[in-house]
Amino acid sequence: MLKKILTLAMAAALAVSMVACGNTASKPTATPKPVDLAAFGEQYVTAEQMPALLDSEDEMGKQILDMNYAGLSDIDTQQCLPYVSMMSVNNSEMVLVQVKNADDVSKVKDIFQARIDNMLNGGTFYPETIEIWQNNAQIVENGNYVALVVSTDKDAIVEAFNGLFA
Repeated sequence: MLKKILTLAMAAALAVSMVACGNTASKPTATPKPVDLAAFGEQYVTAEQMPALLDSEDEMGKQILDMNYAGLSDIDTQQCLPYVSMMSVNNSEMVLVQVKNADDVSKVKDIFQARIDNMLNGGTFYPETIEIWQNNAQIVENGNYVALVVSTDKDAIVEAFNGLFA
């Protein structure tokens, strides 16, 4: 009888350990691969699509960035690439950002939305530019990466941006 009880106890212990092991099976964790935003952005720098990268280290470039994207230079980023024209008659714009802290994603999105709102509420006077900002501006988020795309080719650029994370 003792032998049967001992056998049953061992079988139960074995079953419990197998169930416990089954529940802790490792699931693959998605480690985000690093994305080179500069390589992505440079694909779109042409007279028709995006202006050249704004040198935000240069004093004038920093002023333009701070004027158009107030607060962005205060956020701790790994990559911050503003493709912004130095002229107010800009029909396209793209800002690509990778933040170090996930909590900053919403701050970047708010800054981008403020830029869109400003352009639609008196930031530009040209009908074509207003139309582009109204119908062809989009904010995109993928993990710690955020992009603002303003272009008549917005859909293709957004699709390509999202494809970087697939």
